[in-house]
Amino acid sequence: MIKLILILGIITSLFGQIRDEIFMPLTQQKAYNKQKADLGKELFRDKRLSKDKTISCETCHNLEITATGTSNQKLLNPPTLLNSSLNFIFSSKGDIKNLSEQIKKSLTSDKELNSQEEFIVSQINKNPKYEAKFKNLYKDGVTFENSVDALTEFIKALTTPLSRFDKFLAGDKTALSDDEQKGLDIFIRSGCVSCHNGINLGGNIISIMKNEMINTNEILKVPTLRNISLTKPYFHDGRVNKLRDAIEMIRSRIHSRKHNEEECELIYKFLLTLEGNTPEILYE
Repeated sequence: MIKLILILGIITSLFGQIRDEIFMPLTQQKAYNKQKADLGKELFRDKRLSKDKTISCETCHNLEITATGTSNQKLLNPPTLLNSSLNFIFSSKGDIKNLSEQIKKSLTSDKELNSQEEFIVSQINKNPKYEAKFKNLYKDGVTFENSVDALTEFIKALTTPLSRFDKFLAGDKTALSDDEQKGLDIFIRSGCVSCHNGINLGGNIISIMKNEMINTNEILKVPTLRNISLTKPYFHDGRVNKLRDAIEMIRSRIHSRKHNEEECELIYKFLLTLEGNTPEILYE
């Protein structure tokens, strides 16, 4: 009996070490410039910056619903912007390595705002309040690069630290219930962590995924699981609206069998612990 207890203790310790190497807690807000972020928030919501003046960044990344993509969806489901500044690859294919470059692409891509650098600058200059704020924050005033910088600072402000899972990783072993810890155990042992790992539980790896809307396999970036309970719809084509259905679908396809309801429910309970604090800038 003593040997069994010792063995179980060793296994538990090793599992804890593996878990700590897979994930990283997010315990504080990412540093950002408040004044620039506030300006970036205004630009983020401004439809006049798009070519036809009918859409803004917020049209697809809806700040009123936790900054997830919930509208204007075409073939790809817009990803959440929450914690996206913590990623080191961007775009649906993960081929952009810098947040500012991703913002530039989003502003000028014909699939997004479809705007141009000169047009954006001219639109900003038409607004005296914008012009004054840019002059106060940037020596060279209104430029496309400064617009991108302000938007970048705003995205940095969309960090959601101190989820219950973060507190658990940081040492508070009471932050997760027994069922939630069992869900974490299944999540790890089932191989979910091969894609969903690191500080964002995803967002920094690409994978071959089936897009049934256009009947093809694509190399796409794996999404973050942080705040997953708030960021429906799910998958790159937005085909699923319920988190439990998404869990069942991904597990049955990856593991070539459907797992029992109890396992799926435990994983579901674990995923609910990934909801962090709402960014203060969204309250303002």
